[in-house]
This record gives sequence, structure tokens and C-alpha cells, in this order.
Amino acid sequence: MVSFESTCVLCFISLQVYSVLIYWKYFLVISLVYCTLRLTSNSFRHKLDIGRKGVLVTGCDTGFGHILAKSLDDWGYTVYAGVLREESTGAKTLQARDSGRLHVIKLDVTKDEDISHALEYVKVTGQGLWAIVNNAGINFPADVELATVDQYKKCAEVNLYGMIRIIRGFLPMIRKSKGRIVNLSSVKGRYSWPGDSVYIVTKHAIETMSDSLRLEMKKFEVNVSVVEPGQYDGATSITGEKQVKRIKKEVDYMWEQASEDVRQTYGRPYFDAIYQEMEKESRKDRTMSADKVMNAIEDAIIAATPKARYLIGGSFSIVDKLGILARVYNFLPEFISDWIVELMTGCSRFPR
Repeated sequence: MVSFESTCVLCFISLQVYSVLIYWKYFLVISLVYCTLRLTSNSFRHKLDIGRKGVLVTGCDTGFGHILAKSLDDWGYTVYAGVLREESTGAKTLQARDSGRLHVIKLDVTKDEDISHALEYVKVTGQGLWAIVNNAGINFPADVELATVDQYKKCAEVNLYGMIRIIRGFLPMIRKSKGRIVNLSSVKGRYSWPGDSVYIVTKHAIETMSDSLRLEMKKFEVNVSVVEPGQYDGATSITGEKQVKRIKKEVDYMWEQASEDVRQTYGRPYFDAIYQEMEKESRKDRTMSADKVMNAIEDAIIAATPKARYLIGGSFSIVDKLGILARVYNFLPEFISDWIVELMTGCSRFPR
């Protein structure tokens, strides 16, 4: 007996095939026009000259923020690079550039006093502020039943509320310059993923908050863009040694806080697998270029008509599977998208 879901899939496929057979000429013309526009659009995008106005970037100790601060400095921008610790290796590397354009500022996005001091510093320089790039963030993999509420809050304090604090603090300067706000999200802001909800809920929130802000800022001629990188672990510190140690401590805390029922159901090896996969990746010498992400951010900063979203595929493979999933996820019925994710993660099987 054919199941209802199978019948739905067959009907869906049949309709698609029928549509293609009837309207194939129109599909061909539209596809050619679309591909032509996609291939040539970047060549004709008009860029603004923002002069010496500044760009504030958060989370510049490591990863995308660190790379972006150096790239913007090389490209001639005035850069305000926010770092968590001024004595960090990344902060010292930026300070050593001594270009006169790059300013390293202590900026913990969870602390109002840091944001106030950074705002005063930017105002005192007198260059004005054209753009904010909200990059600061932390990752935290864990199942919903395993992560504590405090761990959800800790991740949100940096990834979401820290971003909102920065926007609220610096928005008057951005409105004055009719500038840009660029928020770093992720392809995971477009779909759901098992064992990663602590991180993903913040990225989904960034997407919706950015949409609201973009609509609100139209009357002030301020543009808001979201950049959604794919698999760029090799270009960030997400699987770095320090991050693995941090995740291990969080896993130990989860185990301590777990009920006896949860401990017996999952077992300690299931908990340990959360950081062991990251530990395995950290041992691999796999570096990759972040140029595509940097170029997307620069386009969002100075293009006359920036995009609302920049989805940038990465990965060490030929194609970024997560990037492709992000593009089609919301168009698929749940039983198909769930099946795809289950195949990719094995989440329906136990153990992890």
C-alpha cells in the first residue's frame, strides 16, 4: 500500500515534470536571463567613495573579524577593530600594523561600559562612522535536552544581544552618515540542525532582527545587510585549540547539571562526542581563503545598492552542501528536509 507521503512526493514530481514539458521554452529563457544577470551583476555594481569615514568591526581577535580588519586597512579604510582583550595575540598583531588608519579598541559586546568607551573614542577621532560590521560571536554545539538555560543565555548574550547593543549604541552616527549596518549570520540562520540549537537560535534571531531593522532604516536611507557564510571552519578559529578547550569545559558542566535520567539515557560518551569531533578537526592542517566573505562584506559596505543578503558558500569540497541546503530548505516539505538532514547527520540513530 502506497503511503500518503509517497503519494504527495509523486504528485509533486509529476506537477514539476508537467510544468517543464508545457512551459520549457519559458523556463529556458528565464534561466538564461537569470544566469546572465548573476554572472554580470557584480561587474556593473557602482561603488561609493566614503572617503575617510570609519568602519567599526567587532570580534577582531580572531577569525573573520581579524581578517576583515586587516583587509579594510589594506584597502585604505579607517578601521575601528573591536577586540575582547587588548593583550590577545590577534589584538597585538593588529596594533603592530601601525598604519595610522587601524584603531584597536577593547570592545566586549556584552558590556555596556565597553560600548560607551568605544563610542566616545570613535567620536573623538572626528572621522565619522560609515559602517558597522557585527561579527563577534561564539559557537556552542549541544542537544536541546543537554544544554542548560544558562548556556543558551551565554551564547545569546554575545551573538544576539551583543549585536543589538552595538547597533543601538552606534546607530545615531550611522543615521547621520546614511551609512551601513552589516550583520554576520550563517547559512545555519536559514535552516535547523540537530545538536546545534544553542547557536542556531541566535542566527535565526539575527536574520529576523536584521529584516526588521532594514525596513525601519529605509526612511533614514540606511542600508542593512546580512552576510551568511557557509562552511568556512578553515578560515576561522571555530575549531581552534582554545575553542575546543572551551567547549570541553561546557560539556563537563552539562554533565554535572544533567539529571540521572539524562545521564543514563545518553551516557558520557554521547556528551564527549560533542567536543571530540571538533578536537579531531583542530588537528588537521586545513586552511582556506576567506576572500569571498571579505568581498561580500566590502560590497555591503560600499555598493550603491547593497544586497539584503549575501549567502557565501565555502567548504573544502567542490560544493558547499550546507550552502545549497540553505537556499532550498524553506521551499521543501518538512518530511523531505528532515530526511535530507537525517542523512547528513545521522541524528535519527543513536549514539551520535
